[in-house]
Amino acid sequence: MAKIKRLITVFLILVSVVLLTAYWINQHKILSGEYDKLTISGMEGTTIQVINDPREIAKIISAINESPRTFKYDNGFTYDYLPHGILTFENETEKVQIGFILTTGNAITKYWEIHTEFPYRQ
Repeated sequence: MAKIKRLITVFLILVSVVLLTAYWINQHKILSGEYDKLTISGMEGTTIQVINDPREIAKIISAINESPRTFKYDNGFTYDYLPHGILTFENETEKVQIGFILTTGNAITKYWEIHTEFPYRQ
C-alpha cells in the first residue's frame, strides 16, 4: 500500500512539473529590453518602415509578448514558401531580429508563430 501511495505521489509531482513547464514555455517573453530603433524590412531587404519612437516600439514588443502563439518548430523550410519580412530591434548594445509573414502579419521565431497580425505590407 505504501508503494502505491509513493508511486501516485511521484506521478502527481511529475505531471505538475510538466504542466508548469509547459505553462512557462507558453508564457515567456519573446523580447525584453528597451530598443531605440525598429526597422521593418520586406523581402530582399527592402525597408518598409523605420520606427524611432520608444512608445511605439514598446507597443509592438508588448504585442509580440502577449499575443497567442502556436508551436511550430522552424527547421529552415517551414516558412520558405511564404512572403516574409524581418523586424529588427536595435539599441546601443544589441540587435534582435524576428521574422514575420507579410500576408498575415504574424511574427515567427524558431519555435513559435505569434498571432500578432501586424499591418505591415510591402
